[in-house]
Amino acid sequence: MRSSKLSVIIARMDRWPDAANAEEQYKIRDLDSAIRELKRTLQPPWTLVKGSLRVFPDVKEYPVASGHDELAYLDKSNVESYSGAARFYNTSHQQFYEMVMANRNLLTELWDEGTKMLGVDYKGDGLSSLLLNNAETASEYTGSGDAGTPVKDTVFYKKGNASIKVPITLSASTATIKNTVTAFTDSDYKSKYHFKWIYFPSVPTSVTLRLQISDTAYIETTGITTQFAGQAFKAGQWNLVAQDLNEATEVGTISTASSWASEKIILIGAGTGNYYIDDSNLRQWELFDYWYYSRFFVKTLSSETPDQEFFFNSSEIYSTDSELVGDDEWVDVIMYDALLITINVKENDKIYDEIRRRRETAWNALEAKYPDMTPLITTQRYRFNNNPI
Repeated sequence: MRSSKLSVIIARMDRWPDAANAEEQYKIRDLDSAIRELKRTLQPPWTLVKGSLRVFPDVKEYPVASGHDELAYLDKSNVESYSGAARFYNTSHQQFYEMVMANRNLLTELWDEGTKMLGVDYKGDGLSSLLLNNAETASEYTGSGDAGTPVKDTVFYKKGNASIKVPITLSASTATIKNTVTAFTDSDYKSKYHFKWIYFPSVPTSVTLRLQISDTAYIETTGITTQFAGQAFKAGQWNLVAQDLNEATEVGTISTASSWASEKIILIGAGTGNYYIDDSNLRQWELFDYWYYSRFFVKTLSSETPDQEFFFNSSEIYSTDSELVGDDEWVDVIMYDALLITINVKENDKIYDEIRRRRETAWNALEAKYPDMTPLITTQRYRFNNNPI
């Protein structure tokens, strides 16, 4: 991993008298400003990170990696030829949901109240999705604790033709909703996720999701506080919750030959109101290579990899032992861009012009060597024959 220590960059900047006379903290702030400005123009390849993403049938919103800044590309991890590639059509937020090219795999970056997500609409065949319960038969549901008697609702639903409405009255702060499923066995259950749709009139403190053999033998995930795609629970909206059955906690005797017979969703701290339950599914996933540009450019002394966006951290502290990761062309561009900010304050025209010339040379070398791989967003326009309205 190539990098340049902050102390070395500062020493090079101090070669210019006007920079040497500037206070150190301001030179470092100028370096951070240069990093910030360069990100608007170019995503350098050494910030590329290869991650992985589990893609499911009929699931369109996915969480991004913790260091995700911009998406590079996504494709199946087992591709051996061009014909086997997913070849995603990268489009806008709006047209992703409008299913512009319904026969193509669609990809985009999504935002929801400050939370970035990936939009992935994969049309691949061969992935199984077992519908556990379509939430259209009230007799299959029971409520206990703060949860009252479930009833069928044919007006308000997410999938199909109905949902199950469950009145909750806040009292003991625990509302349990149980439903039966058509009993099934699955020797490969650990390689799947358990999904369930639920509508919150108000956001509970947390959710527990269970897949049960019986009330004494089950697999569960407790303390769920976000939707599957990573965004916060939303009041007044449908929320998709999920659990990874390989990471969930097993209680009681469970084997690959076990017969699964019911589900439970337990709401902790759910406020008084009508809650709605809809489809639940057991879904198989396919592993994709998920390449993204990291938002981290600086490596601190104790880290083996970049772990900080700028030299100043979130506590407004810097260390001259920190390093700017990247090739020399990158470091030169950052340094000269920062010098232009520093020298401009001093208003020295001759030195400013010389640094600007060097900066342009460094920029040309960087752009020629490292083209940006950020995917272009493609949108479509519609033409309606003989109907201008």
